[in-house]
Amino acid sequence: MEFYSESIEKVLGNLGAGSEGLSSEEARHRLEKYGENRLRAEEKISVWAIVRQQFQSVLVGLLIFAIVISLMLGDVLESVVIGCILVANSVIGFLQEFRAEKALEALKRISGLKAKVLRDGHVVKLETNLLVPGDIILLETGDRIPADARLLEHMNLESQESMLTGESTPVSKATDVVSSEAPLAERFNMVYSGTIVAKGRATAVVTGTGMQTELGRIAELLSDEKDGRRSPLQKKINHFSRRLAFIVVIAAVLMFLLTWWSGEDLLETFKTAISLAVAAIPEGLPAVVALTLARGVQRMVKKNAIVRHLPAIETLGSSSVICSDKTGTMTENRMSVRKLYADGKEIEAGENQTAETAGRNDLELLFRIGALCNDARPDPDGGIFGDPTEAALLLSAKQYGLDFSELNRKYPRVDEIGFDSDRKMMSTLHEVPGKGKEMYTKGAPDVLLKRCTHIMKNDEKVPLDDELSRDILKKNETFAANALRVLGFAWKEVGGSDDFAEEKMVFVGLQAMNDPPRPEVIDAVAECRNAGIKVIMITGDQKLTAEAIGRELGITGRAMTGVDLEKIEDIGEVVEEVSIFARVSPEQKINIVEALQKNEHVVAMTGDGVNDAPALKQADIGVAMGQGGTDVAREASTMVLTDDNFASIVKAVEEGRAIFDNLRKFVFSLLAGNISEVLIIILAVLVGLKLPLVAIQILWVNLVTDGLPALALGFEPKARNIMRRPPIAKNTFIVDRLMIIRLAVVCFVIISGCLGLYIYALYSSGWSWGEALDSSNPDYLYASTMAFTTLVILEMVNAFHAKSETENIFTVKAFSNPWLTAAIAFSLVMHLMVLYSPMNQVFHSVPLDMADWGIILGASTVLIIVDMVFKSIARPEHLASRR
Repeated sequence: MEFYSESIEKVLGNLGAGSEGLSSEEARHRLEKYGENRLRAEEKISVWAIVRQQFQSVLVGLLIFAIVISLMLGDVLESVVIGCILVANSVIGFLQEFRAEKALEALKRISGLKAKVLRDGHVVKLETNLLVPGDIILLETGDRIPADARLLEHMNLESQESMLTGESTPVSKATDVVSSEAPLAERFNMVYSGTIVAKGRATAVVTGTGMQTELGRIAELLSDEKDGRRSPLQKKINHFSRRLAFIVVIAAVLMFLLTWWSGEDLLETFKTAISLAVAAIPEGLPAVVALTLARGVQRMVKKNAIVRHLPAIETLGSSSVICSDKTGTMTENRMSVRKLYADGKEIEAGENQTAETAGRNDLELLFRIGALCNDARPDPDGGIFGDPTEAALLLSAKQYGLDFSELNRKYPRVDEIGFDSDRKMMSTLHEVPGKGKEMYTKGAPDVLLKRCTHIMKNDEKVPLDDELSRDILKKNETFAANALRVLGFAWKEVGGSDDFAEEKMVFVGLQAMNDPPRPEVIDAVAECRNAGIKVIMITGDQKLTAEAIGRELGITGRAMTGVDLEKIEDIGEVVEEVSIFARVSPEQKINIVEALQKNEHVVAMTGDGVNDAPALKQADIGVAMGQGGTDVAREASTMVLTDDNFASIVKAVEEGRAIFDNLRKFVFSLLAGNISEVLIIILAVLVGLKLPLVAIQILWVNLVTDGLPALALGFEPKARNIMRRPPIAKNTFIVDRLMIIRLAVVCFVIISGCLGLYIYALYSSGWSWGEALDSSNPDYLYASTMAFTTLVILEMVNAFHAKSETENIFTVKAFSNPWLTAAIAFSLVMHLMVLYSPMNQVFHSVPLDMADWGIILGASTVLIIVDMVFKSIARPEHLASRR
């Protein structure tokens, strides 16, 4: 039964409730039938299940294989390094879990209070978990509502429902029947579990408890298993790892067979093949991912964002849509007077209003009425305590230059007529020095005007005629059309107690207010537009209000309400056109996110209320508010904004894009080396040459001289104009078509350089083609050292090339990354030790003279020139901004 669309008599009849409440016996039976008024407990994820998840990726399997093979070859150091990487990666992953069950626990903390209930004809206090449908509950200001209930009677009741609806201001309640199609935010005769009574008192009958409440419905949505989805980064790494595993196995088997058939020693052939397989596996990739993301997390903390799930940063970088809550995220989350109207003139309100309004007595009176006919009060912390609308009036008066304490001292309140929803106005009576008493009134402009006979013009009272009334009402409509909440202000002199009535008043003016946009958000929305990211505003406010704020923020596109959305079967096409959704339910928020995801968008969702939590969990990345948000939203999120500011999300997007950029740089550098090593061996065998590189040399290059510089690329600073590129598409792989072409060119140069100098060294030593070479032959050791050193130097040069996909080594800031500079310096020193210390016996190398180094540096120059030419020719239009 839709209790909000039925009369009170039908509701009570359906629930079997009466004026004296339920009997204790009936309540006990219902408790057995419906269960306790609490949210259902979900089975917690076991610790071992989370640990197991950390070892389920393809890349981890490859690394475990590499550990086993390295141990078989007796390379303990390599095994220990890879093992440490695995452990560190697993620990980081383990610490990212437990979000869903924490969200449910936060929901449960919302209940657990006591409620005033009518039982057996008496008012008693009961634990809220003992409430059942049909109970009559009593509510008053400050109470947290214990269950969903239909109002029976009330006195000026207002409830704060932003946690459920996103409505930024308290909702005035009524007992009248509402339409069966009314969205949650417009069911004014209902109150909901977990929300708070902002003002007034009421009696209501419980219609739903536990999981049958709106809060329970959200808990049900939260408990749906959605954590199995992987982030775009995780999907890309797994895709990359699967392909790499296939290539590694094929290359290792091919190399082993070819070398064996060529007559090489079986054991040495096996060791070299396995070494190549291990070298081709990017064991540094998990470390780069973890370290790069962790470093991004640290940078984001300084930018007011706490990341609870490491891949979330890269996911933000892939975001093509940001669905944002309006209140508090895009706006300041406080009502503020934006426009004034007095003496026929419209004035902009704000911090600088003093200069424009100085010396106008009518405006001083307008602000004075707003400040004195007001129940809000300044608090010791510098804020204002009370109704948001009245707080805005106090702030407006303060900005004009009026002091609240001085006003109260000078014009003490002696009587009042409180606000109620029938009269739609409030009046207070004040002592005025030397003048007796004056009544100050505020209320709905159309209602207030009917009670006025005069108006202030040129600081004098003049009769209020029909033309002046029409002008005021027209201005009121203009303000309202721009989603401003408008109040009218009037006064009159009061001679005696009989004269303290809301009639024959003097109209003074209008104050129009709303929750203003954050100034920095306007720039952030524009930056998103430049970056190809669509911004969608999702709010619980009225459509008119959302459209007005959207215009100010620069959010263009259609606006649609939750009611409109219900009428559409497939919202997949609609979501591409709509930029503003108003009055939407939690389920509809999920549907919007899912529709965008089906359209291949990576969706970031922001929110602060309980109603936002399911959508936060469904989105590719959920962003909760740290200041004004609920525990439920924070626990369901992957990132928390400590300043509740949309602009901080845009900074996180920039960070995410930089991280993906750096991962591509790392992979390019590593693959260029690994592919070259594999093909150098295979091509040498195919043309009948003895292996240019031995197993220990390959592992050394992989671990030190190649791995460390590649690892350092994960710490590259952000590219200029990174936010002028389109978003990273879901189907964009780490290794794309352009990288494959670039790898082919670079690998060709590295392979040609290594094999060319290997053959040159052999010939220069008197070797002739086809002549057998022993592994201890000095000529072979010299040629092998030349190939080994050429490979190391070319890979170091290529690490500098990897810094940018568009700029060459002379135009890029070569030393902007101190980690890369240090890694290359360290690798070079270590290689020199391998050549010129007793270590050269272990690595089967010999010292090189200056002439040899000159030849190797000449080969490096070729790679530099080829890189410059390639980037000038092959640079695509969409990468022009990567500089």
